[in-house]
Amino acid sequence: MAMMLALLLGGADEAPTDAITSYCGGGVTGGGGGLRIAPDGAVVRLRRPHAGAPLEETRLEDRAEAYARIAALLDTARFERMPRGEPSNMTCSLARRRGGQSHLVMWGIGRAPAALQPALREMEALGR
Repeated sequence: MAMMLALLLGGADEAPTDAITSYCGGGVTGGGGGLRIAPDGAVVRLRRPHAGAPLEETRLEDRAEAYARIAALLDTARFERMPRGEPSNMTCSLARRRGGQSHLVMWGIGRAPAALQPALREMEALGR
């Protein structure tokens, strides 16, 4: 749990100050992966092969318009007011940092909150 929080909400030297990050991980290996997008459209694929392994970051094609679209979907879902949720064996999450504030919502794999599904579909499309 602490590792996931550090990954998603880590220090400014690890990720852009403002960013939206989707990530799933845990299970037997403790590994996982996801995507991060910054307001400038920078998209980064995140991968951790197993617990304790360094986080691998791969820059993908920038998508300047996607950040605004995903941010608007999160605003519509009232993301910052959603409950944090609980970790499970395989935990997925969506985190948003902006203006020095951060919020994280997590759920067991396959059980994403309905209000977040449009934003999650947009995030998934970034990795294709």
